[in-house]
Amino acid sequence: MNPELYRAASSGDLSFFERMKNSDTLADVTIEMSTVLHVAVKCNQLQVAQQMVHLRPSLLYQTNSKGDTPLHVAARVGSHLMVKLLVENTKSLDVEAGGHKILRMVNLMKDTALHIAVRYGKSEVVEELVNKDPELGSFINSAGESALFLAVEREFYNIASQILRVAPECSFAGRDGMNVLHAIAIRSSRKSFFSPK
Repeated sequence: MNPELYRAASSGDLSFFERMKNSDTLADVTIEMSTVLHVAVKCNQLQVAQQMVHLRPSLLYQTNSKGDTPLHVAARVGSHLMVKLLVENTKSLDVEAGGHKILRMVNLMKDTALHIAVRYGKSEVVEELVNKDPELGSFINSAGESALFLAVEREFYNIASQILRVAPECSFAGRDGMNVLHAIAIRSSRKSFFSPK
């Protein structure tokens, strides 16, 4: 990626993008195949992301070398405003998928943005995602993990409650043949083992 483009996206230099709006430079990618939108999202530059979505809506669906869309990156960063921006701007593009295509895209590990938000404990992002598409709770990644399993395993019980409240038909699946109940039993047995008597 052009170093000036990277610097502008990561620092929020909107004037750079005004000058470059008709340039092919906006299609440049980093070594990891991240687009300018990935970079803006990673650096939590909301105004740059808005401008990129306006100038090049196709960037919303472009994946990097890990298969992450900008929405996956926003879920990791934990900016519910960024997530909202990305999801809202795909509604008109996702007509055939009922506005859910971006939400249901998976990376190379078959993680949705919900899996990532849960893994990093980003409660506001989880709420935003499951409210937009409760069926996300039924997706399983390549390790066999549901979002609910990840929440319970990490003891993010408030996130688990959010998922159950909005998506009662969610999956309880976990890796290695386990499920949510196994994760609860393991967590509670460790606590009782290590707690003072």
